[in-house]
Amino acid sequence: QTKNSGGIIKMKKLAVMCLAAMMLLTAACGNKETPEQTTQPAQDAFAQTTTADTVPTEETQPETTTEAETTEAETAEETTAEPQLPTETKDIVELFNETANKIKTNASTVTKNFEKRNVNKDRLIVPAGLQSTADSMIATFMKDDTEATVYTGKDEIKENFIVPGQSYVSKLDPSYAKEATCTDKGVTYEIYLKLKSQTSPTAGSGIGAVCDVIEANEVADKAPFVEKFTTEYYNCEITATVDKETGNVTHIVYSTPLTLNITVNMFGKHDLIIGFTFIKDYDIKY
Repeated sequence: QTKNSGGIIKMKKLAVMCLAAMMLLTAACGNKETPEQTTQPAQDAFAQTTTADTVPTEETQPETTTEAETTEAETAEETTAEPQLPTETKDIVELFNETANKIKTNASTVTKNFEKRNVNKDRLIVPAGLQSTADSMIATFMKDDTEATVYTGKDEIKENFIVPGQSYVSKLDPSYAKEATCTDKGVTYEIYLKLKSQTSPTAGSGIGAVCDVIEANEVADKAPFVEKFTTEYYNCEITATVDKETGNVTHIVYSTPLTLNITVNMFGKHDLIIGFTFIKDYDIKY
């Protein structure tokens, strides 16, 4: 299935729809009570020679290897050796930024294989007595997207692939990386990043420089009854498979857990905490 940007139902829109529905339910109930929480070895550079099969003229001199030949052999050996993978966080993040950003400049298609939307029930607080109703409504709005979506061409990829609407995929600052590894997988290597927690990140900075984040102004525009809105992103993970020969990312997975902390003012103030985890899986072709 191929969709353009206008037909994509994005994560943030779903979250806002869920939020709005829950707010209306809360208002209808008019509950003003305080919410309750639920809880190969190298070869010798000098070739060995034999004279068994040669006929000497007067006297056979042993073959020697010139300095130029030695240098050429060493250079050839260095050329075929695989580059060392980075081990320091800063270098791994820089490698990720470099390889990931080639997606929006060089990729011909990006396929979103699926998107899972999980509710973190240990981070779900709603007004007393509405737990079962809230669970039902969240399940309705937060269904997994199991149908593959194909984005084709630079414009469509730019608009829909992370970071949506931006010319880059990542400009992550290494200071926001909690963990970073780069692992040899044979013909590929794998870059793994776990990010530090951040409250209310914005697009283009912090976690928002590498993930698709929900911003407070997006919610306020759609739900004016929201008096206070903050997000907390924690333990976000990115796993990218990179082809050694081309340096292209061929597969990438994003896992972004977040908590919405909301205060609404409708027939009294009500506090809500809603936890989600979004998992997006992509294949990239060039």
